[in-house]
Amino acid sequence: MALQNTYLDTQPAAIAGAPATMLPATEISRTIEGAAVAFGKAVEQGASDKSAKPFAGGNFVGIALLDRSASGLSVTAGQVTGRAIDAFGVGESARIRTKGDVWVVAAVAVDAGDGVYLTDAGAFTNAEADNTAISGARWDTSTTAAGQLAVVRLG
Repeated sequence: MALQNTYLDTQPAAIAGAPATMLPATEISRTIEGAAVAFGKAVEQGASDKSAKPFAGGNFVGIALLDRSASGLSVTAGQVTGRAIDAFGVGESARIRTKGDVWVVAAVAVDAGDGVYLTDAGAFTNAEADNTAISGARWDTSTTAAGQLAVVRLG
């Protein structure tokens, strides 16, 4: 087993799925189905009650929050069938933010105040064309290029 033997001098400013502030927010738990959900990714309603799956153009539920206790293990019929890093595995109970702010990876450069949209692949964008609007959501911070972290405020 490899051990970490080098450490950064400073912590990163943000990480996908982390709450951006300590302001009041609403979080729910949902059982993940279909495929693992990475921290900071959008989820939609799953087939079962109180379940969620990776967003693919369905009914948006919220954004998966970072959770250090998540194992990332996917379990089917009592057997471990996979492991995802920095994600909730299939069958795990995930923390989902439905109101409040959270760090996500922007698929394009965004400006604070823009509306928030999701592509069918679950990428966060400010482009309305052919994408799903997240009702009441806005970008709280700006980016200068694709792939950068920004804050989305839900509700």
